[in-house]
Amino acid sequence: MRHSAQTAMLGWPAQQKVVPEENAMSTQQITKGSVVVGVDGSASGDCALRWAVGEAQRTRQPLQVVHALETEPVLTSRQQLGTKATPASSDSVLTAALGLVRTMAPQLPATAHSVTGFAAATLIAASKIAGTIVVGSRGRGALPSALLGSVSQQVAIHSSSVVVVVRENGAQGRPGRVVVGVDGSEASQPALAYGFAYASSTGSSLTAVHTWWWEPLEGVSLGEPWIGDWTQITNQEETLVSELLAGYVQQYPGVSVRSHVVRGDPVVELLEQSKDATLLVVGSRGRGGFMGLLLGSVSRRILKRAKAPVAVVRSAGEAQPAS
Repeated sequence: MRHSAQTAMLGWPAQQKVVPEENAMSTQQITKGSVVVGVDGSASGDCALRWAVGEAQRTRQPLQVVHALETEPVLTSRQQLGTKATPASSDSVLTAALGLVRTMAPQLPATAHSVTGFAAATLIAASKIAGTIVVGSRGRGALPSALLGSVSQQVAIHSSSVVVVVRENGAQGRPGRVVVGVDGSEASQPALAYGFAYASSTGSSLTAVHTWWWEPLEGVSLGEPWIGDWTQITNQEETLVSELLAGYVQQYPGVSVRSHVVRGDPVVELLEQSKDATLLVVGSRGRGGFMGLLLGSVSRRILKRAKAPVAVVRSAGEAQPAS
């Protein structure tokens, strides 16, 4: 199946055989750049929906509300995974979701999609054309002790677009503070650009967090004390961050910016700085990430533990996930 330049079929993996037209999702399409949110009737899903409504209003994009009726991949001879649509009007989860959308934003263009298929695969397929995918941190079927559900984790790993994972009771779209992880690499530039654009459009301030963990190697293994200058290294790292921020500060003069540069664990510092943040933005891979790794270790750990909504922005130059 060929994808047009403007739309993509929900949950229709490229390797699957096209099913007959009466079962295909020919009328259930995702608009380029739109905000797509996965709902399942859970409290976490409702939080994601509320965040997605605010994001659609902020970006002036239509909202696509998706409910996958199957959470496990089951194939039969008559129905292929994720290719069959059912009437949204008969889906109680979608009915409730659209009711919430109409209450929050009566004029917002919103389309409901009721899909028979695996939720993660459906949202990953939608990400190929959508601007943003929004999911709750854990769905209705997740264990109470689970900090991150399997669907949100898979979508964050394999999505082609920005993914926002919303924790229950997290800050929801109000002016506040945006925290962005900056590692000094070219790959982290998209996350920084996204963070500044979001802060500017929501009237938020921005905190750029940069950590470094430089260990002297020469001589230390032999038991010799290191006599280097930590102050010099600190100044070098602060200069690096200032240079990275300079262009964005000029582009977004209305955004109040501060940097937090410290020698330490990036996860610890990002979690601490984002406790009261509106949004935490991280790249999908950091400076030390392997080229074949779709989601770096820092991003994975952040997703499991952050209290604020987390936006995972695909890193620059990163190969897109395979279809």
